[in-house]
This record gives sequence, C-alpha cells and structure tokens, in this order.
Amino acid sequence: MTKKTAIIGAGLAGLSCARTLRRAGLDVEVFEQDAAIGGRIATIRVGSDAFDHGAQYVCAKSPEFNDFLSEIKDLGYAERWTPQKDGSANLSTPGPWMVGTPGMSSLVRPLTDRVRIDTGRRVHTLEWFGKGWHAWFADDTSAGPFDAVAVATPAAEARPLLGHIEEFADALARVRMAPCWAVMVHIDKQVFPKQDVFSNVSGIIGWVARNNTKPRRNPDEETIVVHATSAWSREAEDLDATAVAEELWDEVSRALRLPPVRPAHMTAHLWRQGFVDQPLGEAYLYSSAHKAGIAGDWCLGGLAEHAFESGDRLGRAIVGALV
Repeated sequence: MTKKTAIIGAGLAGLSCARTLRRAGLDVEVFEQDAAIGGRIATIRVGSDAFDHGAQYVCAKSPEFNDFLSEIKDLGYAERWTPQKDGSANLSTPGPWMVGTPGMSSLVRPLTDRVRIDTGRRVHTLEWFGKGWHAWFADDTSAGPFDAVAVATPAAEARPLLGHIEEFADALARVRMAPCWAVMVHIDKQVFPKQDVFSNVSGIIGWVARNNTKPRRNPDEETIVVHATSAWSREAEDLDATAVAEELWDEVSRALRLPPVRPAHMTAHLWRQGFVDQPLGEAYLYSSAHKAGIAGDWCLGGLAEHAFESGDRLGRAIVGALV
C-alpha cells in the first residue's frame, strides 16, 4: 500500500514538500486553514483591483529554485519584473526579480499538480495512535491515519501541533517572527516620482510599490502596495485596519512628498507572522522516531526561496524514511 503523508499548511513550503513527495510516488493530503493557498505568496482582490499584498517578488540563488522559476516561467506562471528603483542598496539582489502572473499567487499553482488540498480546514491537534497520525479539525472532525506528518506553518502555529516532541520544542522556541501591516491603495492618477518601488522610506514605511507596473497587471489602474516596518507593525498590531490604512498612506505621502491625492479606496491587512526576526538556522526539523517534521521560510531566513528549500528538504527526509 502506498504510504500517505499529511501536510499542514499550503504555503510555498508545504506545497514544495508536497511536490517532492508526489514525485517519489507517495500519496499526499494538504490541509490549509485559509480559503486560499499560497500563504504570503498572495494576491487579493479589492473590488476590480488585484494586489500582491504579501511577497512582492522572488529571486533565486540556488540552482533548484532557479530551475523551478524557469520551469514556471515557461508555463506562463511567472515573468521578470524590472521596475524603476530608488537606488537603495537594500534593493540589490543576486538575480532578476520574478513575479507571478497574473498575480503572485500564480507562483504556487504548478506545485498543486496531483496533490489533494483541503482549504478552510484548521488543524488544532495532531496525535499518533493506532497505526498512524491523525489530524483533528476545528469542527471536531478528523482525518487519518497517515504514515507521516509535515507541518509547514509559522513557528508559532507549529508549536501547539508538534511542540510536544521534545527535540522540536527547544528549536521552535528560538524562532522569532514579527507582524507586518500591508496597505492596498487605488488612486486615480500617477503621483509618484519616476520610480516604481521604494525601500526603507521612513521609520514607519519599509516598502512602497506600484503594483500595476508588474507584468500582466492593468497598467491603467494605479494600484499601490505599502508595507510598514516590523517595529511599527508590532506597536500597531491591535489597531483598527481603517485607521492603519489612513496613517500609513499619510506617512507615504509625507515621506515621498507626493502631491495631495485622495485614494479612490484603500484597505489594510495584518500579516501576524510577516517577518522573520530570528530564523531557526536549520533547513527543516525531522524526527525519524515520530515520522514528523516541520518546514517554513523561517527555518532559513524568511525569503520565498527559503520556504521552497525548506519544504523540499523536509520532503526528501520523509521520502528517505518511508520509501
């Protein structure tokens, strides 16, 4: 009988793990608490507009991630983005900026081939009994048994699921993550200087991008994505989203000396685990005795490439244990 693995989390790490397992001939079932997959590789619709409100772009250092990006580019899921930059050293990267097309969430679609994904399913407990792992959901239903389990969530969400495994508990406690407020703005005219992205704008604003300058977006709709700094986001974590949107847009206008303009609409979203302050320092966690593992971008540093590598490496460890 084919071995079966449960993966908790359908972000880039979880889906990378799933692809590795499927390519090895193992059965996989992914459980995602949100309605959409991708995690912070995300695109949200606000009215008729689409915003990449999480990861803004990806780039590759490793041959494996570079091959993946080349593969999905050939399939039409990604293109190179060449925005006008502000000259900041913080915007220098080891390779070209790649974005999903028509939205960032498109980057993960090729990873879902032959993978069963159950969205809107929040796992609150993982336990081993009988012949394998069982997952218990918020509605008190369950799934299982599974021969192995992989948790690909932020560290704080992995802790209540697998923190009872002693070798994981201390490792998870070392990880520190921080929130990030994102604001999506639609304005009726282009008011920015001759630049499309801005980094480290002020102590409050960490990133500003003209989302509509990305490939296969609507160039006639001026759509802006703003990310606050982790320090400000932490202080403002409990604020009302409307108040956050107003304050951050006012700060962008002030810091960049924009002419007065009233947005047609704007909204804010809080990524509670948006930044990695202290990574684990290991590619993944795996216990052969428990047939359980944990992956995420936070294992290595917080980039999309780190999520991809972490999930793939955990997948290989599970394959080695089960095949």
